[in-house]
Amino acid sequence: MTLQSSRIRGLIWDMDGTLLNTLDDIAAALNETLRAHHLPEHAPRETLDGIGHGSRYLCEWGSGLQGEALDRFTEEYRSNAVNLAHPQTRPFDGIVELLHDLHGSGMKMGIYTNKPQLWTEKLVQRHLGENLFDCVIGTTAEGLLKPDPEGIFRMCRAWHLDVHEVAMIGDSEVDVQTAQNAGCACICMTYGFGRMAEIRRMGIPTADNAGALRALIVS
Repeated sequence: MTLQSSRIRGLIWDMDGTLLNTLDDIAAALNETLRAHHLPEHAPRETLDGIGHGSRYLCEWGSGLQGEALDRFTEEYRSNAVNLAHPQTRPFDGIVELLHDLHGSGMKMGIYTNKPQLWTEKLVQRHLGENLFDCVIGTTAEGLLKPDPEGIFRMCRAWHLDVHEVAMIGDSEVDVQTAQNAGCACICMTYGFGRMAEIRRMGIPTADNAGALRALIVS
């Protein structure tokens, strides 16, 4: 679906690599869990290979565990992630100001992420302001994960908008696939965690910063 900004009335944001730079904290929580299991650790940039498909995928990638051992490891990782002693996560430059601007203009906004729901809610409260978003969907026991488009459909129903009136703002191939599965537009941020060469080959609009994104949305 191509971007027609004049029709966009709702924005559905990815979190990691789009709104917040969470890479160091993801790596720290993973490595804390790996140390507890006497397993080799990973540098933050290496961890990018495991990000984007949910915490269980990341933990399987990082640990090599399977089955019940992986279940336990993943639960420990999620607990460590929420309770990091010295979190380094920060919003990307200009993003908070852009969110306030868009919210003030009446744009509907939500978050659809493969990050666990509890961690997502804490980060929204800490860094973004929960009143800016009409809906926040992370992963729960229900198991909803992008690229399943159901999160987008739920927001469209809640906002009484057609899917063609919303856009997914992300940074990765998973976000692109989610938008394509839903039939909505997508914009990817080049500063994020995704593979930009592949995303550009797919013909997806990209933005280098918050100002460029605003220009795409309101043009």
